Amino acid sequence: MGVIRSLLRERLAQVTIALFFVLSIWWVIILLSGTTDAPQNNIFGFIYGGFSLWGGVLGFYVAQKWGGFKSVMGKAILFLTLGLLFQAFGQYTFWYINYFLKIKVPYPGIPDIGYFGTIPCYIIAAILLAKVSGVKVSMQSYSHKIQAIIIPLIILGIGYSLFLRDYNFHEVSPLQIFLDYGYPLGQAMYISIGILTFSLSRGILGGIMRSRIILVIFAFFLQFLADYIFVYYHNLYFPASFIDYFYLLAYVAMSLSLIELKTAIKMIK
Repeated sequence: MGVIRSLLRERLAQVTIALFFVLSIWWVIILLSGTTDAPQNNIFGFIYGGFSLWGGVLGFYVAQKWGGFKSVMGKAILFLTLGLLFQAFGQYTFWYINYFLKIKVPYPGIPDIGYFGTIPCYIIAAILLAKVSGVKVSMQSYSHKIQAIIIPLIILGIGYSLFLRDYNFHEVSPLQIFLDYGYPLGQAMYISIGILTFSLSRGILGGIMRSRIILVIFAFFLQFLADYIFVYYHNLYFPASFIDYFYLLAYVAMSLSLIELKTAIKMIK
């Protein structure tokens, strides 16, 4: 609760939350109207994607406060920022194909360069956050090795049972198979590293980073959920659908996580 209170005192967080509530109300109005391809749908798709750019701007600002590539924390924040910017690339190429070219966005397609590009960025960021939190990623103890195996298996198991249980390999291309399984596998990696960092950082740096990493993990999980839902329900997609709203949640959560990482500067430095 202390982290939430400190976050709510930040002006950037207040602006981010206010914008999120405005977009949420607008999304509900669009949903209740029943439209799927009206101008309001496409305008919403353009605007909500801007949250990934907003998070990117915040990320560069926060990373600069930490010294950028001169510090481990600065590097971690920059890779989180790059992950959001890859999402922005995916969002706006998707929007351009859908709105301007007036064709159904292929999957796999050019937007997946951005969406999938987020994964290695978040994995690197998670490893760097583990390092700055004082956690040794070598997993020397037996219990840590067990956690490193069990956590991703649980995540993959949930995803498989919900979305890939009836997967038909004969009806899709090799690239789609790679993406359908690569998305959850890569995301399971960065979520697992985040959870391990959270569980192993108790008492390190007075628990300062531990309380903030939980917000990053939450943002990781929302990104995982948004991508999983898109992979499974991409045939049902339309602008301002529930799929878009899950991406909005992921971008807002990561933006708030970056803002909260800024508040740790005075406590660590």
